Amino acid sequence: MKIVYILVNRMNRRFVGITEDAEAEVKAHNKGIYKGTKQFKPWKLEWFSLPMSVNDASRLEEKLRHHKTNVSMLEQITFDNDNPKPKF
Repeated sequence: MKIVYILVNRMNRRFVGITEDAEAEVKAHNKGIYKGTKQFKPWKLEWFSLPMSVNDASRLEEKLRHHKTNVSMLEQITFDNDNPKPKF
């Protein structure tokens, strides 16, 4: 089972990813382990999904990445996916 997550930094830049442990993933991004997000840290967890299949998680991640600059669309997509922790 996978979790889709959204990270946000102080400049409102967003990163969307898939993991099994969202909290560990935030720590890894903030330690600078990932080259693509290292220069934009610190990151905080903005939202994460309920656990889902790998295929469903990939589809949701693709939708979120496509709309990551459109906050109203992000709210709608996350609401439609039974989000446990919306913070928009």
